Amino acid sequence: MIETNAYNIFYRDRLLAALVEICPKNVGHFLIIPLRHVESIFELTNEEYLQFRKVAWRVLFNQFHRINFIERYEHYIALAEKSDTRVIERCHSGIEFLRGATHVAPSGFSMGFNEGPDSGKEYQHVHMHVVPAYGDRVNRHGFRFLF
Repeated sequence: MIETNAYNIFYRDRLLAALVEICPKNVGHFLIIPLRHVESIFELTNEEYLQFRKVAWRVLFNQFHRINFIERYEHYIALAEKSDTRVIERCHSGIEFLRGATHVAPSGFSMGFNEGPDSGKEYQHVHMHVVPAYGDRVNRHGFRFLF
């Protein structure tokens, strides 16, 4: 899998960073992560926990339209190994959607944490998913069942 690096990060404050998801479940899928290493949401301070919502809102309502998702998806495709078919397919799908759209504005979104061994959490570092929805690309069952 592709490693997270400074290029992926498009927002950072003293507690959290936001980055474009490498294997997006929908166009504009991004993650919010604490800067300090925290494995469980139950280890977050109250300030960190509350900051997740603030960052999600700030990104969705103030920065989302300025993020060059096509450039980032092309970058991820270039770095992906041939075995990373999900990364390649999802990034290509996102690029195709973005190139065909005249205006990209989410009509809704899903956001949440995966916690615990049976949640599907792949990395032992707390992260919150924010997955936008668009008319015909709706998150009918939240972010778990897209693609």
